[in-house]
Amino acid sequence: MHNQVINLTQLNQLVSDTYVYAVIVVLVAVLIAILGSSLVPWQGGKDKSYVTRRIIFVIVGIVAVLGFWLYNDQVVADTIKNQGFLQMFKSCNLKCLGITSVGYLLISGILMCVFRNSKFASIIFKIKGK
Repeated sequence: MHNQVINLTQLNQLVSDTYVYAVIVVLVAVLIAILGSSLVPWQGGKDKSYVTRRIIFVIVGIVAVLGFWLYNDQVVADTIKNQGFLQMFKSCNLKCLGITSVGYLLISGILMCVFRNSKFASIIFKIKGK
């Protein structure tokens, strides 16, 4: 259980921790998406395995982004009793929503471009010979 946030120092620490956790959530989500896409085997003939990889990619992204936002909104925000502090934290939570969604797409896109012949890259690129 989280401690009650009753002063500005505690709020600033909570906001800083939330930003760090947002980055951690993005990295873990990208790793889960890579692992999930590598577990889907290539199919012979007309390969449609990229569709399964896309579904995994989208589901992992949605669960990570909305799960982190909902956790902060429903659990962490309840520890803040001062309405002014609560509004400051909700603003931080919206920024974290952007950080997690843009970070997930950006890091994943960069990794897909760097490793163009991987199963993970087959989410957006056509892999020749597969």
